[in-house]
Amino acid sequence: MMSTLTDRLCRTPLPALLGRWRREESGATAIEFGIIALPFVLLLFGLVSVCLYYFADFSMENATWQATRAVRTGQLQQSTGAYSGAVTNADRQIALKKAFCDKAFLFTDCNTKAVVIVQSNAGFGTISSPNCATNGVVVDQSAATFNAGTASSVVLVTICYPWDFGGQLPLFKLSNLQGGALLMQASAAFRTEPYN
Repeated sequence: MMSTLTDRLCRTPLPALLGRWRREESGATAIEFGIIALPFVLLLFGLVSVCLYYFADFSMENATWQATRAVRTGQLQQSTGAYSGAVTNADRQIALKKAFCDKAFLFTDCNTKAVVIVQSNAGFGTISSPNCATNGVVVDQSAATFNAGTASSVVLVTICYPWDFGGQLPLFKLSNLQGGALLMQASAAFRTEPYN
């Protein structure tokens, strides 16, 4: 024995069933929303990820530029002002890293992960960009070069940071370090002022 719905479907001619199906619109809005929602949500997550990456990049560049002002003016080299306690190059390196981390609020573990590399020479053509990572591993701070130079010398300050969250952005696999982190790098090249 068949149910009444199945019985009616079997007796109704095919053209009448197709016409009724075409006129029936209940649930159409939900299906249309389902078709449109997935691409919209993917686009939204992608947009947020790209914005977060560029915000982190801009924050790092700005913090680097602000932290290196003490090198440009000679405060760091002469151990004056806020850097009066920095006597050795190791002290100066720690002080410069702290100045960077104070400005880079997005990187919460900056003091332990950031690496500061400072090179100095007589001209811009003689300084080469340092490598922040070797084989997917960030260089150790103890092995990083630190030579802030003297008055009127050319200095390249490079700050490297392994951003863990950057390698886990939704829809974008930007990781370039072992462990899935994204290497962020900011540099500032300038000639120091004649502060002597």
